[in-house]
Amino acid sequence: MSVTGAAPGAPPAQAPSGGSGTWRRSLAIHGPEYGWQIVAVIASLLTVVPLIAIAGANPASGYRVLVDASFGSLPGFGRLLLSAVPLILVGLGVAVPLRIGLFNIGGEGQLVVGAFAATVVGVKLTGPADLPGSFILPLLGAAIAGGILGGIAGALKAWRGINEIITTIMLNFVGLEFVQYWVSGPFRDETLTFSSSPAIAAGYELDTFGGTAAIPTSIFVAIGVSLIVGCAIHYSKVGWRLQLGGINPRLAVRQGVSVRFLQFAALTAGGALAGIGGAAEMLGNEYRVGEDFSPGWGFDAIAIAILARGNMFAVVPYAVFFAFLRNGSGVLETDLGVPGTIVTMLVGVPVIIVAAVIGFRSYRRLRGA
Repeated sequence: MSVTGAAPGAPPAQAPSGGSGTWRRSLAIHGPEYGWQIVAVIASLLTVVPLIAIAGANPASGYRVLVDASFGSLPGFGRLLLSAVPLILVGLGVAVPLRIGLFNIGGEGQLVVGAFAATVVGVKLTGPADLPGSFILPLLGAAIAGGILGGIAGALKAWRGINEIITTIMLNFVGLEFVQYWVSGPFRDETLTFSSSPAIAAGYELDTFGGTAAIPTSIFVAIGVSLIVGCAIHYSKVGWRLQLGGINPRLAVRQGVSVRFLQFAALTAGGALAGIGGAAEMLGNEYRVGEDFSPGWGFDAIAIAILARGNMFAVVPYAVFFAFLRNGSGVLETDLGVPGTIVTMLVGVPVIIVAAVIGFRSYRRLRGA
C-alpha cells in the first residue's frame, strides 16, 4: 500500500495522454493544489467591484487605492510587510495541525497570550535587553505561553477524544480574558488613559530599516521561522509522520507512529507558532499589549492555512495577500469613503470557493465509489 499526499479514496493520477482532454484531466487531478486557490483569489478581487459601486465609488479608483496603499510608496510597502508578520506566523500555527487533520481555531487567543508573555519578559527582565539577539528571549516566552494553550487542546484531543475545534474556540476566551484581566489591573500602565501593559525595554524592540520604507526587522523573523517549519514539515521524518497520521491514522499506527502524540505535538507547535506571531507584532510594532491588541489575525490565519492546504511555504504569499487587503481597507475608507469592512469581508471568498471545489470533488469520488 503506497502512501501519497492525495486524499484518502482519491483516484490515482494518470499521465496525460495528449489531445484536447489533457488539460481537463490535469486540472481535475491538480486543480485544488495548484490552480483553484489562484482562481479564488482573483474572484475575491473581482467581488469588490459591485461592492465598491454600491458604496457610491468608482471601482477603478478603488483598485488604484488598494494597490497604491501597499505598492504605491515605500512607506506603504513597509506597512504591507508589517501587516504580514503576524499573519505568516499565526497562519503557520494553523497550517501545522492541519497537516494531521486538526483545525486550530485558537490562534487568536494563542497570539494574544504569546504577546503578553513576551511583554512580561520585556518589562521584567531588563538585564539582557541590550545584548545581541536579546529579542529571542521574549519570543521564547511567547512560544511557551502559546504552546501551553495549544497543548491543552492537544492533550484533550489525543487522550480524551474531545473535538479540537470546540476546545480551541473555548480557549480563545480563556486566553483573551486572562490577558484583559492583567492589562486592565495588576499589569496596567497607570500613565495611560486606556488599559494596556507597560512598554518593553527598548533593547528588545525589533527596529525598522530602509529609511522612509521602514522595512520591519520582524519580517525576517517571520520568513526565517516559515523556512524552518517548512523544511521540518516537508523534508523530515516528523513531517512525513504528520502527513501519514492525517491521511490514514490506522496505517500510521501499523507503521509504529503514535498518532495521539502527534496530535498533541501538532496543536502544541501550532500554539507556539501563533504565540511567536503575537510576540513578533508586539516587538516590532506596538511594544506593549492592550485590550484590542489583535484586529482578528487569528481568524484570518484560518483562511490562510486552508488556502495553503498544508503547504508551509504557501502560507507566506497568502498571508501577504491578506495583509494587502487589510492594508488597503483603511485607505479605501479615508480616500473614497468606502467602508473598510467591504474589503476585509472578502477574505472569506477564496475559502468558500476552494471549499466548494474540494467538497464537490469529494462528492464525485463518493458517487464513483
